[in-house]
Amino acid sequence: MNKKIWIWLLLAVIITASNARANHENRYLQGEDMPNPLIYLPGPPDSTMLATNGDYAKWIWGKEQRNTPRGEQASWESKFGMVRMITIYSDVLGIDISEDATPAIYRLMYRAGDTGSGGVSEMKKNFFRKRPFLIMNENTWGQFDKYDELSISSAYPSSHTGWGWGTALALAEMAPHMQDTILRRGYEYGISRVIVGAHWQSDVDAAITCASAAIARSRATTDYQADMAAARTEYMQIKGLTENDMKAKMPVITKILDAPSTTDDYLFVGDLFSHWQAIDLQSTERGELAKEDFSIDDNYLINTFADCSPVVTISETETPCIVMLIKVLKLSLNTHATSLKSMVQRKRPFVQLNEPVPYSGDEWPAWGESSYPSRRALLGWGIALALAEVMPDCQNEILKRGYEYGDSRIILGSNYASDVIAARVMAACDLGKLHNESVFKTLFYNAEREYQEKIDEAGIESVIATSRLNDTLWYSIKGEIYDSKPSTPGIYINKGKKVVIR
Repeated sequence: MNKKIWIWLLLAVIITASNARANHENRYLQGEDMPNPLIYLPGPPDSTMLATNGDYAKWIWGKEQRNTPRGEQASWESKFGMVRMITIYSDVLGIDISEDATPAIYRLMYRAGDTGSGGVSEMKKNFFRKRPFLIMNENTWGQFDKYDELSISSAYPSSHTGWGWGTALALAEMAPHMQDTILRRGYEYGISRVIVGAHWQSDVDAAITCASAAIARSRATTDYQADMAAARTEYMQIKGLTENDMKAKMPVITKILDAPSTTDDYLFVGDLFSHWQAIDLQSTERGELAKEDFSIDDNYLINTFADCSPVVTISETETPCIVMLIKVLKLSLNTHATSLKSMVQRKRPFVQLNEPVPYSGDEWPAWGESSYPSRRALLGWGIALALAEVMPDCQNEILKRGYEYGDSRIILGSNYASDVIAARVMAACDLGKLHNESVFKTLFYNAEREYQEKIDEAGIESVIATSRLNDTLWYSIKGEIYDSKPSTPGIYINKGKKVVIR
């Protein structure tokens, strides 16, 4: 090959690599600061499991949409990244977004979208799941999708969805008076991936979860806070709005999400099969935990998340600010859950399927209460997102527990899987809204400061950092080093994470 051609190829590789690094540097979170879905999120569904029938049913639904205006939208939305986000949200916000005309808004969108997409990376790298168009022996249907590229990339989770949902969460926080419309468009962008056959519904659901965690954690960074303030100021100046104009009530589920399927809808098969699969766990140790997770008592919620902290004791006496955040957040989310349930009436699985209740009827306060969305899943995931922001050292353990707390509802037969998924979506929406309220800003600030003070007092930051660098060693919370896993019960640090040895 000609020497000049080799030089040009080498330059192209260097430029491409440089651009890739630059893109990653735009994210609000780098390395281990990014929540790791390999820890808090289950892997892709096994193709032999009952629950995957829901994915196949949604694929059928998606294919039915293709020769409709919704299908045209989905094909157009197959474009990845800022080009499509700019077009979508220029229309939604009624302004011409560009790097030159609206630099602050552009910067927030770009970094939030890239962070949301980056939130799925670890899971995507470690699992390979075939995309629907490969399983169904089709070609790519989205006009910007390339067969050769997608066929060697994992379907789980969806990077498109991560980018779109990360962008939507940030913009909804920037312009709360437009939150429902913004969030709806972000949600639609993910569903478009199902319609074009590039992703299964569970890929999209997982990506929304990952992006929600990534943006929640980003709110603790000074970069995100500065970008949000600048974008908000720029937006208000362009639109001629005041802070009073930006006020809004809590997000409305019927304006953001599609209605849950009913028993006469073939999409109901996903909920039905997930229900049958999950209740088999009732007689296991996991089922016993699910029964305990019935509680939404303040002390139970505090204690269940307190177990996630490696060194800080979460209690009324030791961390009153963190406890206060949990209590007030629980009250706000619980009130909103009641409001959301009144909008969509849906029978609970054990009621609709005439099954025995898995716990005493005396403990059940509202037999006729709507199953959609799950109150406990909304509380669990909402509190987990908040605590991941406040206590970043143990973010993955917190997110895992919050996710698990919601799944307990499916195992008990008290909620369908779609009730739980919808609740997690709304929890992420709620957190963005609450970050605009002065009371919650103060609660978050006090809780974050309190946690950092406790970490500083324990002198544990260096232990966690050292543990990450020397992942073959074990450390006590006092910094004592062990060459192998200790045999004495207690709390230890290994690979930068808390490990409880019983």
